[in-house]
Amino acid sequence: MPDFSVHRASELGRDERLLFERWLGRELAADETISVNAWRPHDAPRGERMEALRREIVAQAHEIGSRAPEMSAEEADELVAEAQAAIRSSRG
Repeated sequence: MPDFSVHRASELGRDERLLFERWLGRELAADETISVNAWRPHDAPRGERMEALRREIVAQAHEIGSRAPEMSAEEADELVAEAQAAIRSSRG
């Protein structure tokens, strides 16, 4: 059984959509995509495994960043800071 699921909001059943909206605390737009992942508890990686994961994450971040070449590093930093502030305020 997969540990992830991806759905378009417009394709969700009424009850499913209400559940996701309750979790998010807002309504979903029809063109949004919902993804759900489940992780099993595990020990944090250490040593070479942790370094390999770090390199992988950095490579993914560079690849994602290359899709928005018109954005400056400062603009990206501002977006990250804004997102972090929103998360902090939502946690109370």
